[in-house]
Amino acid sequence: MTFAVAGGGRVSGSFVARLPRLASQLGPVAAQSYRLASRIVNSIGAGHAVRRYEDLNDSALILICAPAQSVVPIVSALADALDCRGKIFLLCEDGADSRQLTALKSKGAKVGSIQVMRGFEGRRYVAEGDAAAVRAARRLVGQLRGRVEEISAAKLGLYAAALSFGGSLFTPLMEASLLCLQEAGMPKAGAMKVVEALFQSALRAYAYAGRRSWSGPLAEGDRAAVRIEIAALEAANPILAQYYREAATLSRQLLGGKNASSEPF
Repeated sequence: MTFAVAGGGRVSGSFVARLPRLASQLGPVAAQSYRLASRIVNSIGAGHAVRRYEDLNDSALILICAPAQSVVPIVSALADALDCRGKIFLLCEDGADSRQLTALKSKGAKVGSIQVMRGFEGRRYVAEGDAAAVRAARRLVGQLRGRVEEISAAKLGLYAAALSFGGSLFTPLMEASLLCLQEAGMPKAGAMKVVEALFQSALRAYAYAGRRSWSGPLAEGDRAAVRIEIAALEAANPILAQYYREAATLSRQLLGGKNASSEPF
């Protein structure tokens, strides 16, 4: 499978640069300037720089490797320069999606996006878009012995929310646990070890049993025990108390089943 690249950034940092057959499969590389195209070719040691986007017209598969701020002008230039019918365009950038390729799709192209999933050391990816584009993504990732998970282009917001739940919303939970242990008198180094063990244990349990692993006073509906914890938090750190109370109420609604009370603590 041969392909071209329309680049606008550090292609050397993309999964594309790690493809084992890159030297034999990559053809023309275009960018917003010939100098940038040449720099991309030199950085990945494959392909040949071309001066115009029109020089990608003989390529059936074109990978767009560019930071978010560069995608719109590149897509616009490609739509003006190429006969898009029958071509596949794959946007290869974290946080990007095929909706940014509408100008190409409207001219007859098949479009999609692929990005690396965090935590899998470059072995698992998520792709969305037209079926032909997703198949092309699978073939590329297959060279890396990786796996592609397909999601709906219309529900990319849910995928982004999943990343937030597992990342930026997860970190405050660990920080809250650490602060509670420190307020209880534990040195930070020891408290950090406890936090690590607690969250790793909870993660292993969830991976094994899913929502059935939910345990403790909240899961058991022990309101008296929960109120004792909240009272202690209010005395030590009102922000943590508010966080606990709101999270406990929502968690009970999410995991407590049909009969879960929505009454706040």
